[in-house]
Amino acid sequence: MVKKTKNRNGSFLYWSAETWAFLTLRLFLGLRFLTAGLGKFNGDEGYSFPHYYSGFVASQMDTFSSTNLPSFLSAPFIYSLGYLEIILGVLLLLGIKTKYVLALFGLTFVALAFGLMILSNSTGVTNIGIHVMITAAALYFVRHNKLELKR
Repeated sequence: MVKKTKNRNGSFLYWSAETWAFLTLRLFLGLRFLTAGLGKFNGDEGYSFPHYYSGFVASQMDTFSSTNLPSFLSAPFIYSLGYLEIILGVLLLLGIKTKYVLALFGLTFVALAFGLMILSNSTGVTNIGIHVMITAAALYFVRHNKLELKR
């Protein structure tokens, strides 16, 4: 005799703890990147491209000019960071290619940590390290993703 079991995968009421853990991590990381990216465009007059380039990019280029890191290595990353954060944040929140987006999150955090290591900012490196661990946990739980637009 075969016992019938009720399929509980459809309702969010029956999601596993792992599914809820992943959703929480995904929302946190997506919002974290989205707000960090948008913050780089925010100035006294609101959000603008000129503020991004004359504010964030100019200050970071000035900061890294005092290091041994050549500008041809740092400039492309600095110029693209705000856009990268916004795009990855939106993709993660929407659930598009979640595993790959999380991998890019991890690599971005490692790159940010490297920059902070060059600047000898140990507090910043520690904070980024926490984000790396959160990203690693999200990658571990990604197989429990229930809300994804495109796998």
